[in-house]
Amino acid sequence: MRPTETFIDLIRTVNRDNAPEVLERLRRLVPVEDPAGFSTTRRHLEALAFRLEGDDQLGAAADTYDLIGSLVPHERERWVVAAATARLRDLCRRGRYAEATDRVRSLRESGDPTVIREGVTTLLRLGWVAECSQEPEACAQSYRLAYELNGGDDGITTADGFAVSTKVKNLRRLQLDALLPEGRYADAIALHAQTRHVYRAGPFRVYDITTAKALAASGGAAYTELRPARRIAPPELRFFELPPALVSERGELDMPPQYLAFLNGARAFPRSNVVIAGDKLVYDLAAHPRRPDILLQDGLNPDQIMMAAFGDTRALVEVPEDPHAVEAGLTMFGLQSRNYGHWFCEYVPRMLAYNDPRCPDGIPLCIDDHMPGSHEEILRLLDTRGRPVIKLPPRPVEFGLLGMAPPPAFFPFEMKPGRPVYDAVWPADIFAVIRERILQSARERGVLSERTDRRLFISRKAFTQRALVNEEEIAERLRPLGFEVIYPETMSFLEQVDAFHSAALVVGSSSSALSNALFCRPGCRILGLIHEELAFNFRGYTSYIEVGGARILFLRGRTLHRPGVHAFHVSYTVDPRKVVAAVAALENEVASGTPAGFTLSDADSPPIRVPDDDVLRSLAGAEPVRVDPARFSRVTTLAAGPHASPDQGLCALEAVAYLAGEPLSDQPACASPSIAAFIRTWSDGLPQAERDGLILPLVPRLVGTNGSEALERRRIAMVADWLVRSHVPAWFRLAKLNVEADELADRAELTDVADLASLCDHLKRARKRAAVANLTLRQTGSAVRAAAWDATQQAAWITVRDALEEAGPPILAAGWDAAYAAAYAATRAYGKSPLEPTRRALEQSALALVDCMIEARDADSAGPEAPAASAPMHPSAELRP
Repeated sequence: MRPTETFIDLIRTVNRDNAPEVLERLRRLVPVEDPAGFSTTRRHLEALAFRLEGDDQLGAAADTYDLIGSLVPHERERWVVAAATARLRDLCRRGRYAEATDRVRSLRESGDPTVIREGVTTLLRLGWVAECSQEPEACAQSYRLAYELNGGDDGITTADGFAVSTKVKNLRRLQLDALLPEGRYADAIALHAQTRHVYRAGPFRVYDITTAKALAASGGAAYTELRPARRIAPPELRFFELPPALVSERGELDMPPQYLAFLNGARAFPRSNVVIAGDKLVYDLAAHPRRPDILLQDGLNPDQIMMAAFGDTRALVEVPEDPHAVEAGLTMFGLQSRNYGHWFCEYVPRMLAYNDPRCPDGIPLCIDDHMPGSHEEILRLLDTRGRPVIKLPPRPVEFGLLGMAPPPAFFPFEMKPGRPVYDAVWPADIFAVIRERILQSARERGVLSERTDRRLFISRKAFTQRALVNEEEIAERLRPLGFEVIYPETMSFLEQVDAFHSAALVVGSSSSALSNALFCRPGCRILGLIHEELAFNFRGYTSYIEVGGARILFLRGRTLHRPGVHAFHVSYTVDPRKVVAAVAALENEVASGTPAGFTLSDADSPPIRVPDDDVLRSLAGAEPVRVDPARFSRVTTLAAGPHASPDQGLCALEAVAYLAGEPLSDQPACASPSIAAFIRTWSDGLPQAERDGLILPLVPRLVGTNGSEALERRRIAMVADWLVRSHVPAWFRLAKLNVEADELADRAELTDVADLASLCDHLKRARKRAAVANLTLRQTGSAVRAAAWDATQQAAWITVRDALEEAGPPILAAGWDAAYAAAYAATRAYGKSPLEPTRRALEQSALALVDCMIEARDADSAGPEAPAASAPMHPSAELRP
């Protein structure tokens, strides 16, 4: 029988307000004794469910799926799955996570593998959508539910390839970091409690951050100052070729006092610097006045055994569970202790305190158990007291007595985004003692040879970070000059000491192995090879290496950019001819005394600072806005913004405001809003070196670009035109979709965003063509997104987005079609052609676009020689094959 008229009428009346009531009435009207009518009824119910889903009434859609399943037992599993996933989506979208948790528990207990698999897939998809929409709580909860429904991490990952537990932990850290500056510690603890079972962390407790000295002043520790605070001289940097001004911040020259402190009943976490004494977190770096600039990595790095989050004066630290008991110990463990460079600069100097007569005998040295053997070898060479060594496993430790000594200088592991790299300067008085002690121990063991003429080329083949890609080519050019290639990772520590001590000339990558140049003889010359990034620790290497009288000359090569790799650790190449020329210059320096290369003092590369607030508060007058040359000379680098104070640095638009004499703001009145939107987003998305190289030269040109509403519309149209006729075709050509690329590139120039109406069908076809028989963007991971949706694309999208939305849904849809067409084309090319050259070419094309936007002027303000604002602008021409 056919559904009754009443049944169909009821279906037609379903709306957002009455859905539950009408569905219950429909359930009673479903024919139960005439299976022949089920097919027609099911089709009507399917259409209803489809309508309800489209109307975002997912709970009602789930009830409809349940009703369909009751009509067709042979297809029941299909509708059970549809109902289960619709309910999960409904609960998550409404933020009803407690109910969603109960639903997940019920599904898990049912044991239905199909329902569980599809439910997990749905939750992972919801998490990814929330992540892309920058909704961290919805994202974390969706991933948590997926983890619980799946029963753990096995067999599932997020869309960008992370373990679900890792992603939830990282999201929680971001949320905690946002809560703590507001003093919302209770909220942070509650947030952590909801998901800590996913990343297997203990509960949080709040601790006040203090220094060892302050703790001792309150009676909580014994404290002895061994070496007073003192001021040291800045290092003199030398480069074979004169570099631009460095963009790192010179480290402090006022060295902190060296001390020895003892704490009773302290708890610590190996592989981190976190030490707990009662209700205090004893951590000098976390209590430093520069704390707001520092990104503390304790509890964050992958090797950490606990979770922690730091406010300005208080911290949340995981309560240690089942601690390992140690009667007494001296701290030689901590963050990055396994890394040779960090070990030698931060940890080895502590041995001077532990060798001091004021440090009691018999207390063991405590180290992390994952340290390489060379670390222990160094301890034996430095230890004058015959102390035993305890290797701490990765679990919390409770000490009866814990001895502590500080690093020799203020040395933040990493600065927060937007702050310049901190280039620590190391004190010669500390490292001179260490150098002499190790050389004396080597002599006593008969290790040091009498040679003083060796020429060494230090290999870095065993490492992937900061790799010298053409190392073999350089080695072949150096061998005829008497150089021998050594592989430090295959040598004992004393063998490395002997090699460097016997050298007259050393060439090598500026990396951990070059730290052993500390043991070179006075007069030895060192050529440090490094990438072209200007935010490197040149001062750190120089101040450390030249303690013993050696001299280092830096030769910068060419950076090989890779998405996702920290600028500090990028790989690079160096022209072998320049290496040979630099070696010849060093030889001539030794023979004639004529200095090689160029000397760069900190007067040439001042720390990143700007005038005080009083200067920035001066308002622009009524006269045409002009750039202040004196102020322009002070802006030598740009930070990611915005900033609460100029002491924190200036982002690109804040620098524009400063040059124009406006108050501190990243929305200067003198600049075009469309150009400002483009530059603001582009600049913040670039690494430091690229930001200064690409954006800094544009800053003074932005002053005075603000114009009429008509001019702004033309500029926005230029950006839309670039997205459609430059950005998309470039990726299409890389994907070998040349016909489609030319079809878009050869379209008439867009002179208004509304012109996109004529391209809606073209862009929709382009998106579908790029996506045919292709991996999804999600499956290719971060590499494609980093290229196709890089900082330039994001800048363009932010610039045109509001105009697209104002123009109406068809125009906005055309914009999205363009964005996804580019991403799909990059996905198609992924793994077949390198993406970076196209990204780089588009970066240069974007520079040309910005140049055209700046040059555009209102008709009544343009001079006779000014370029027409509507002149054809097509930066994609240079991107054609």
